[in-house]
Amino acid sequence: MKKAFLISLCVLALSASAQNTALKVQSNGNIAIQTNDSILLSPIAIKGPGKNGYYMYCNAGGKNGFYLKTTGNNYGTNIGFWGHAEIANTSIGVKGSAGSATKAIGLLGDISNSTYGAAIYGAVNDGLAYYFTPGTYAGFFYGNVKVVGNVTANNLLPGTLLGESASSSANDPSLRSASITSSLSGLNVTTYQKERPEIPEITETIYDDLDIDTLQRGKEPEPDILDDQYYGKTHYALDADRLEESFPDLVYIKEDGSKVINYMEMIPLLVQSINELNAKIEVLEGQSSEGTTKKTRSATNKKASSHSQNKLYQNTPNPFKEQTVIRFSLADDVQDAAICIFDMTGKAIKKLPVSSGMESVSIGGYELGEGMFLYSLVVNGQEIDTKRMIISK
Repeated sequence: MKKAFLISLCVLALSASAQNTALKVQSNGNIAIQTNDSILLSPIAIKGPGKNGYYMYCNAGGKNGFYLKTTGNNYGTNIGFWGHAEIANTSIGVKGSAGSATKAIGLLGDISNSTYGAAIYGAVNDGLAYYFTPGTYAGFFYGNVKVVGNVTANNLLPGTLLGESASSSANDPSLRSASITSSLSGLNVTTYQKERPEIPEITETIYDDLDIDTLQRGKEPEPDILDDQYYGKTHYALDADRLEESFPDLVYIKEDGSKVINYMEMIPLLVQSINELNAKIEVLEGQSSEGTTKKTRSATNKKASSHSQNKLYQNTPNPFKEQTVIRFSLADDVQDAAICIFDMTGKAIKKLPVSSGMESVSIGGYELGEGMFLYSLVVNGQEIDTKRMIISK
């Protein structure tokens, strides 16, 4: 197996290329290059005594530190640098740090001229066995990813993003001058399917070069339940061309000419549209309520007017002995009416049917006998009024 990073070759290359090179191998096996320090803190030290806890130390000064290059090996895997750490409270394979610069980059990775791959690849557990993934990515992560802080994405990103707020937008006259609802009403919805990418084949040579355990070779990654659903479902999107006509600021054009939509900033427009619709509904409901009120008031007034025409008057004479007259008035639309006479216990004694056009009825004292009685005008089953009359001896 070919390994690019061989310490012995690096040391020889550095010692041969440096001017005034001084290579010293101390009695304890430590190697000093271009340094006069007799006590080394690192077993291999270049331009300095080294640093405790580090096997190799190099003070490159104003130059770059190391440049490692591998070529060939078309059927295997070329590894420029391999860092491995284990059996510790914290193990870090590769650490990069930068500072005191206009632009500081702790760790840089890039790819070019590749069918698929990632500039930076991160995997959990045995995810390294599946590191060949369709497409090219600046970063690819096999496993959960946690970010503490903000995420900025210029292109589409499945998931949930938090965007900036604009507290002054409520006072923006441009939002009040035009109807958002009318602009959104003409948008078209399109559907599409996502094709699942094929996973490239990994050869045994690649497994060997990556030192992947034999039991893990040839295993397919466990299917992700959400991933399976994503590629099996129909997806929906707005027609970007139509949206661009009304809201050009929500549409972006990618390098390949395809258009993408800033759906997140559409949310305020949708809220505004809902508010406009609610305002229209309130107006319509108000008009409907007003019409219903007018109809109800008209019916009530009509009923009240009709009710006010039904009246009962005090009988004359009262008290009486021989005969008395009970006068009343009825509305023209009365269907059923009567003068009902009760004793003081409420027992009905006599019922005299009356109708529109009649004005009075006569009662003889002999019909009831002496005493106090009640008489009521009942119209359409409703008691209009009740009065008392007395029959004397």
